[in-house]
Amino acid sequence: MIKPYPPTPMPGQNRLVIRPVVSLMLLGCLFVFFLMATAFIMQFLIGKIPNQAGALRIGAVVQDLLIFVIPAIATAMVSTRLPARLLLVDNMPRLNMLLLTLIVMLVSVPAMNMLVEWNDSVTLPQSLSAIANEMRAMEESAQKSVELLMGGTSVGSLIVSILIIGIMAGFSEELFFRGALQRLLSFSLNIHVAIWLSAFIFSAFHLQFFGFFPRFLLGAFFGYLLYWSGSLWLPVAAHVFNNSLVAIVQWLRQRETLPVDVDKIGSQTSDSSEMILFAVSLILTIVGIILIARMSQKKN
Repeated sequence: MIKPYPPTPMPGQNRLVIRPVVSLMLLGCLFVFFLMATAFIMQFLIGKIPNQAGALRIGAVVQDLLIFVIPAIATAMVSTRLPARLLLVDNMPRLNMLLLTLIVMLVSVPAMNMLVEWNDSVTLPQSLSAIANEMRAMEESAQKSVELLMGGTSVGSLIVSILIIGIMAGFSEELFFRGALQRLLSFSLNIHVAIWLSAFIFSAFHLQFFGFFPRFLLGAFFGYLLYWSGSLWLPVAAHVFNNSLVAIVQWLRQRETLPVDVDKIGSQTSDSSEMILFAVSLILTIVGIILIARMSQKKN
């Protein structure tokens, strides 16, 4: 099947030929296999390494490589003679589009905080209270693991957190969910359906219901960045930037040098100034996204 993906190949270039259904099945099988393998590896690391934080850091790197990187690259190499084009790692985004994307990520913080606060306060029906309690316990356990993973107040701890949480996780997840999954889905589905479906799977994978919707919208934004730019490196940069900010904020919080609680900016509905900040953040975010989309139209 021949499928041009923006930007359209120039005359004389080879077009991407692929069987998307077979490739998706291969990607799914590799994902499940390495997911189970990673579970055994994590148990081994936690049992053998006395330093729990060290075990979690090694496990995080192993997880990113086995679950995300290897399945994506292996599927691309088996599926086509042009694996780099399938994953869209063969070109770079425009500098102005990259800078605007990072600005959008910054100005969206208050709006995202409001969404996070709303999602966290969602209550399920009484009949589902047991499930809700179980999900809440899972999220609290995951949060403790992340805090342990990003533990430490030294500069070295910050660098390690950025490398693992920021760069490694950001790159590996985008390579899998956008470069491989979204790309393969877009061969058979409408591009917008492929973007939102990939974002849904991306958020669901984290198994955090009380943080599902912010991550879902973030995943969709990354998906559109890939579609608009034709380069995986733009959503990778945005994802790395987002995760690195989380690591930096956590590091400053542990050093007790953070003057404000960044996670609460714009999230207090009872404060009129916070509501104004949320509204401004939302408007600027929407305007920024529209500008990025228009940049892509001019480029193509």
